[in-house]
Amino acid sequence: MQGLIDHNTYAEKDLNTEHAENLYNTYKIYFGLGQSISLIHSPNVFKVSLAGVRLGDYLVRSLDSSASKKSFLDLGTGSGVHALLMRKLGNNDIIATDISKKSIEHAKLNEHLNLKNNRIEFYTGDLFESLPKKQFQTIVFNPPGWRTPSQALINKLNAADQASELPIQAMFCGEEVVSRFLEQLPEHLSIKGRAIVGLNSLIGIQDVLYRYGQKHKGAPPLSYKLIERHTLPLIYYSNFWKSLEKNIIKEFEKWSNKNLAAYSIDKFGNIYWSYEIIEFYHRTT
Repeated sequence: MQGLIDHNTYAEKDLNTEHAENLYNTYKIYFGLGQSISLIHSPNVFKVSLAGVRLGDYLVRSLDSSASKKSFLDLGTGSGVHALLMRKLGNNDIIATDISKKSIEHAKLNEHLNLKNNRIEFYTGDLFESLPKKQFQTIVFNPPGWRTPSQALINKLNAADQASELPIQAMFCGEEVVSRFLEQLPEHLSIKGRAIVGLNSLIGIQDVLYRYGQKHKGAPPLSYKLIERHTLPLIYYSNFWKSLEKNIIKEFEKWSNKNLAAYSIDKFGNIYWSYEIIEFYHRTT
């Protein structure tokens, strides 16, 4: 996994002490410009994926030094990695939000682990919910990567012990989340700002963008462009999700047959998807 260094060290519960890596299982990611982030691993919060690493790499490469003086929003922050990366690059105007209270608590621990104090403003809520009325110059969003599953699969997913599992919404229902995000984004993005969004081809990117244009009769308030694309292997993230592999692949096949998802399969049966970093900005004409 390029850029990802798993040290299997531990972090102490009292993050104020100099023995800050004694109790929690931690791993470290390097993003460039000398910047690395140490993160505590928790079964209820996504370990930073290859997609998250790619998005962080892009932030380091694309944001110049002036970005440290601009407002930054990390939407769906999860472990807080991208907000932490911006803070380590010198930004002091950072807000991070997530629908999961556990993720926000986890992100706060990670900030203290890396920077010994807490300066990022954290909020719990769905998308822009609960945020102060403010427009941001940079918004970063890594939404759920798979489409909404059939009711039959939802029933199987709900059969798991949710106390020890990632929530369904952490990976599924991505097309619905992205559609709501695009409708709400113009109000929260500054006129010359940009939203950097990492989309998974298993949400049906073409379908989402087509519906967005149709809803606004071909003249949506936001324009967009593809910045870069990466082909990545499919990972299930949960042992329970892995046990439902056959059911999940059947869902993928149904989506693909309707042109609602794109992926490839190699000769060994391994699935690969496209991770696409897209920038959205206010339409000028």
